[in-house]
Amino acid sequence: MQSNPSSSTSRPAISFLGPISSYTHQVFDLRLIKCPSPFFCQHYEPHAIPIGLTDDYHAQAALGCFDQEKYEYQPAIGIPDVFDAVQSGKAALGVVPFENSTNGAVIFTLELLADRHSLYKDLTICGEAYLDVSHCLLGHFSKADSPERSGTCTPTTATPSPVKPKTKPLSSLRHIQRLYTHPQAYGQCEAFLGTYLKGIERLDVSSTSKAAEIVKADKSGTSAAIASQLAADIHGLDILAQGIEDRDDNTTRFFILRKGIDASATKANSPSKSMVSFTIDHRTPGALAAVLDCFKSYKLNLTSINSRPTKVVPFQYIFFVEFEGSKLSDPEGKVAGALGNLDKYTQSWRWLGRLRHSSILNDVYLHVESSLKSELFDELTTRPANIIYDDLSPTHSNLLDISLADFIPAAYSPTDDPSLLMIERPCARASNDKSRLPQSHHIVYFNPEVPSNELFPDGTDALHSPGPPFMRRMWAGGSIAFNKFENRQLHLNTRAVCIERIVDVTVKGGQGDEKIFVNIERRIGPVGNENSTLLDDSAIDQQLLSRYRADADDYIGQAALVESRIIVFMREKDIPTAKKDQMKPSKVIKRKLSCSNNRPFTNYYLLPKAIHKPDFFVRFVPTPSLLFRFSALTFNAHAIHLDPQYCREIEGHRNLLVHGPLSLVVMLTVLTSQLPKGVIIKQFDYRNLAPLYVNEELRVCMVVGRKTDNEHKYEVWIEGEEGGYAVKGSAVVGPAEYLKRWPRR
Repeated sequence: MQSNPSSSTSRPAISFLGPISSYTHQVFDLRLIKCPSPFFCQHYEPHAIPIGLTDDYHAQAALGCFDQEKYEYQPAIGIPDVFDAVQSGKAALGVVPFENSTNGAVIFTLELLADRHSLYKDLTICGEAYLDVSHCLLGHFSKADSPERSGTCTPTTATPSPVKPKTKPLSSLRHIQRLYTHPQAYGQCEAFLGTYLKGIERLDVSSTSKAAEIVKADKSGTSAAIASQLAADIHGLDILAQGIEDRDDNTTRFFILRKGIDASATKANSPSKSMVSFTIDHRTPGALAAVLDCFKSYKLNLTSINSRPTKVVPFQYIFFVEFEGSKLSDPEGKVAGALGNLDKYTQSWRWLGRLRHSSILNDVYLHVESSLKSELFDELTTRPANIIYDDLSPTHSNLLDISLADFIPAAYSPTDDPSLLMIERPCARASNDKSRLPQSHHIVYFNPEVPSNELFPDGTDALHSPGPPFMRRMWAGGSIAFNKFENRQLHLNTRAVCIERIVDVTVKGGQGDEKIFVNIERRIGPVGNENSTLLDDSAIDQQLLSRYRADADDYIGQAALVESRIIVFMREKDIPTAKKDQMKPSKVIKRKLSCSNNRPFTNYYLLPKAIHKPDFFVRFVPTPSLLFRFSALTFNAHAIHLDPQYCREIEGHRNLLVHGPLSLVVMLTVLTSQLPKGVIIKQFDYRNLAPLYVNEELRVCMVVGRKTDNEHKYEVWIEGEEGGYAVKGSAVVGPAEYLKRWPRR
């Protein structure tokens, strides 16, 4: 039941454009605003607002910003509902999209800012936020076609698009008849749509997440939506294409609205922008130039100009002008002078607000300066490839099996099958054994070759680190793509190579609270005949770099597997902050169901869709000895896995943390144990959502998903001791194929 805004015990609300999975939510989830503590969000229903998930781009701008003890989240059906909620006092703040770098201004927001009937006379803009927007094409895979047979990557029209799209479909699109999304999204994806979906019926809806909801409800499977990857997770849709936006720098700017003026903002001296709206006599020559000259004469830089019809006199417009400076902090009187002159040259004007961060937004900048991202991207991605050779001796694989043997039972009993599936205990292997390396066991090979005197004080190395002040690190997630051909897998007692590169860097978070996400690609494959005494080391390196580079038509190419690791780097904590964090309650991410529609949602963090009762699960308690052994096998001296005192006093954790890659190995081990003979994992994607601690029971769960042609999709996740999500993964499995001839470059 929705709380009463007038109640003295209720928390102020944050209203944003929903429904679930909106981009407005995502802006704050990506920590573009400082988040002092966990938060609650709410899911919109016509008669009630239960706590729930959101996945629309607009909703995703509202999460992670405000203290859960102070604010509640209220997704709105449309932008007018956000304005209404703030004006009426039902919401303390509102979040709305204002403009997109590709498609320009959002006219729906401009129309409401025009406020022709004085419905929102008390509303002001108190902040702005930016979100890098990446669109996906969501729908259902065709049961009639497979990517190999249906011309997945062949344009559906004979006439090519004027602009070449930067991505190709992941599945056949022949069955798609209708396309749903917000009108802004079409303009951001014209190259892809013009090439692969030209002539398809386009239907406008209020938000990208609404489009995903409609496609989910369409049982014919012939409709598709443009929405976020998170929307696919929450609504159970297949991703037919990823990154379909025309430009890699596709960015949307959002405004933060409030009622009245924040008096404390007058005390701030940080740089800011302001916006005013005005009307002029359009029949007077030079009227607009005279208004703009008011700002020029006081040396105020204009940053944008937009307009909307007044709808009073034909071809008369309301102009919206942004400029650097604010009347709330104007020591030199420049803004006051410019605004004072507006009365002379306008018919009417209105100050719409200051585009910065008031005290209610924790007084930090929402938008991380692009210079930091550019600097780190250039420095990290230009580091030379790290080439690591390793002999795939059975020893490491055996030791990993031995380490897990007491934790992952030798006998499994699926919930729907009383028969027991046995996993063999590790045994000695002959030196000439060329059997396939178990999937996931590559994790304990190709370890970094860094001397002890080059490690940081916490035991980590500098290979992927951006350097001070971002010295803390966590394993955020990643993916593994395995080669579908059996004779391109890794095999024991062979020599192999790992070519490791930093391929992307993303900066998220407000100034002083930045988080640096470093994406590391590892392409792994057998060395083969290149390891010859006739070639020097440099020549061997170059041949392998050439062989295992990404193929234009095949991401994996000749590699046995391609792994992506995402490591997040953060600033160091001071001791008082670490102690405070240690006392915080656990971040429990539970699966709960709304009583009105059985939609799963979370009460803490923005997550993929919750899975129903697992088909199979395994419980065990990780011990300090398991963590020590895995650290040794992976040559990992990070203190968060080895030193409890360091965890508590420096990192603010209550105990040792389970390794991110150990969670990955456990999930893949449990999954492969349930696969029929001859079936392999082809793709596995995962995200680490909450810490797992030593000596606390965890549960590895899996459920069999949709089948497409010869492939199955599995959902695999790990729950912590309190029953909440800790790791969320999805896998595509299918029969191994055989390549009759191994092409050489």
